[in-house]
Amino acid sequence: MIPTAGPESGQTSIAAGFNQLSAQVIKAGTLAEVVCLSNPFTVIPMIVTRVQPVVAAGQLKPADVLIDAQQRARPGTLTVVMEPLYSGGLADVIPGSKCIANAYTSNHEQLEQGDLGLGETVFLHMVDAVGLIHAIILRMQALLLPVQMLVFGGH
Repeated sequence: MIPTAGPESGQTSIAAGFNQLSAQVIKAGTLAEVVCLSNPFTVIPMIVTRVQPVVAAGQLKPADVLIDAQQRARPGTLTVVMEPLYSGGLADVIPGSKCIANAYTSNHEQLEQGDLGLGETVFLHMVDAVGLIHAIILRMQALLLPVQMLVFGGH
């Protein structure tokens, strides 16, 4: 789960932490979706607007400043800032709310060009299929998250 941005940001963005493997594919402009506990049953379309470099343990200088989400994240976490794809997308999300985010790659344009080999074509279709499966899982989480929090008390 990821924290939303604080109230000083006007609740127009979310800071999201992803694992280091994501650093190779998540860039500004990457599409994402977010499900937040304070706005249950709603999947909010987002876009990555900024990517903070991966920080390993011991890599920071004393003068370095990281946003709050990064300070709570494990070392090696890729922190990104996302904004809603549509105006007012985060209006019903309470600042500090727990959220789950998925970011998606799209290989549609590469596949449309038709100049890829069979191996690359099959691989890119598999990557897009995994993204579709993750989108389905996020929607299941949107349905189950409020129930989990009530039954298990957030643990």
